Amino acid sequence: MKRTRSLMLLLIAMFAFSTAAVSAQAAEGEHPRVEEAEEINKEKLEEAKEKNKEAKEATKEKNKERNEKRTEANKERIERVKEKNEARIEKAEAREVREAEKAVTKKAREEELAKKKAEKEQAKKEREEAKSGGGGTVWGGMAYDPDLNLLYFGTGNSQ
Repeated sequence: MKRTRSLMLLLIAMFAFSTAAVSAQAAEGEHPRVEEAEEINKEKLEEAKEKNKEAKEATKEKNKERNEKRTEANKERIERVKEKNEARIEKAEAREVREAEKAVTKKAREEELAKKKAEKEQAKKEREEAKSGGGGTVWGGMAYDPDLNLLYFGTGNSQ
């Protein structure tokens, strides 16, 4: 039994040693494959970085072009708005001038009408005074003053 046990232990130890040796050999055999895989991965990573860099540059260029177009379009839009505003200002100024001219004309017309009305009232007042006034008959000649629009005449029987 001791002997069997020793043999068993010996067999187990040999099995463990052989497995370790096989694993070591397998690891040594795989080591070049791992290194190759790591090298391939590094190359792929570098390629991906390069493609990413190129893509970023292309995107930056597109964005730059897009921004330049947008800036140009905005400048054109601003110019159009300025032109429209200038036209509106000119129209408003012309309208103000016309309204001012109309106001002056209206005021002159109102003043003329007021003057005519005052003249009519004055003439009416003079006619009323002439009806109520007395006096004698006209003696001698008469005189007309066109600047004052007056008629001068002399009367008798004044006291």
